[in-house]
Amino acid sequence: MGLASAVWAVAFSLLAVVAATPKGPTAVLSVDDLTPAVGQVVRFDASASIPHDQGNGRIVSYEFDFGDGNHTREQSSPFARHAYSFVGLKQATVQVEDARGNEDIASVRIDVQPESPPTGAPDLTPASASTIPSRPIEGQIAIVSIIIANQGNATAEGATIDVTDQRPNGTVVSIGTTSLPASLAPEVSVVVYSQTFVAMGVGNHSVQIVVGHVTPAETDVEDDTLTIGMTVLPVTGPPPGGAPDLAPESAVTIPTRPLEGESVSLSIMVVNRGSVAADAAIIEISDVPPNGTIVPIGTSVLSTPLGPGDFVVVDSPSFVAVGVGDHQLQIDVRSVTPAETDMEDNALTIGMTVLPAKGPPPPNEGGFSLDTALLAGGLAAAAVAAVLVATWLLLTPRETGPLEPPPPEPPDDSPPPIRPP
Repeated sequence: MGLASAVWAVAFSLLAVVAATPKGPTAVLSVDDLTPAVGQVVRFDASASIPHDQGNGRIVSYEFDFGDGNHTREQSSPFARHAYSFVGLKQATVQVEDARGNEDIASVRIDVQPESPPTGAPDLTPASASTIPSRPIEGQIAIVSIIIANQGNATAEGATIDVTDQRPNGTVVSIGTTSLPASLAPEVSVVVYSQTFVAMGVGNHSVQIVVGHVTPAETDVEDDTLTIGMTVLPVTGPPPGGAPDLAPESAVTIPTRPLEGESVSLSIMVVNRGSVAADAAIIEISDVPPNGTIVPIGTSVLSTPLGPGDFVVVDSPSFVAVGVGDHQLQIDVRSVTPAETDMEDNALTIGMTVLPAKGPPPPNEGGFSLDTALLAGGLAAAAVAAVLVATWLLLTPRETGPLEPPPPEPPDDSPPPIRPP
């Protein structure tokens, strides 16, 4: 009876101790997507975890393990974000800890899927456009500057831009077709220039821009067209107060001596030698290769005002150097606004030498030729052989023969010494 009473006393004591020990927190983990794609951001939420109380039993830290080798440090926030890089099942866990050091763990299984193919379609639109010059003189060369915007939710890999001019007499003349210079991401815009054209027909023109052949295909084509006005002025005398006088003063190619097939660009310094500012101008560049044919390179546009005495550096479109030998690059400044009165200095020609793509290796630039290498190798081998032979002669012992007696000394025939008396 005494032993039984003692056992029951110990048991009740243990139960009392267990009942008095504070409970730990209860971890709860949820995610916003159990089957995310590779690269998709997954949001982890452990805010529903239950503390024991709001005193020392409150939760003070959360540590997330995303199941792919990545994890957070202990943090006070119950939220985390993570994007998975590989497909497969992942066991994500959160470990919560209260102020007493009690911990609990909750987990959730995430099945990461392959990256979803892009959805949606591009939606290119000519957002705005203007002619340069804005009010060209009849017979003057002009160009249309167009801002193309992608209002869709997919990247446009390519497109064409058709530009036409409806003259005052109703005649519609094609200015030309240009292409989207590079892929255009959603919510991004790019400036595209039309081909140059001659402004003919005094009066009000309608210039129409149409975007077409968008890749991948558009679903909304209602905003693919834009029409702007252009007024062509009659030819008049010089403006009062002077005129601008733009001149291509110098130009260099980059690289200076390109290889055939290499991409080249032209850096042109344009100066204003006139007495008033130039608001705009067109710079046309062409290449005359050794065979004498004229190859257009492209057009650059001066779209910011250039004051009297000022200069600006304009880059040409890049082009491929074709034809080994000496080329002549021609630079022409056209359609200056306001109109110039002196156009004798509007042209510049510079030379460019195109080198062959593959040529013989340069002669002995910082190295040795094959003949020199062979001669040096032969001399080195001979020197090594000579050293080996000398060493062998010095270290080889010689055989000793019988000793021979020295030759007899010759007889002494000198007179006897003179003795003193």
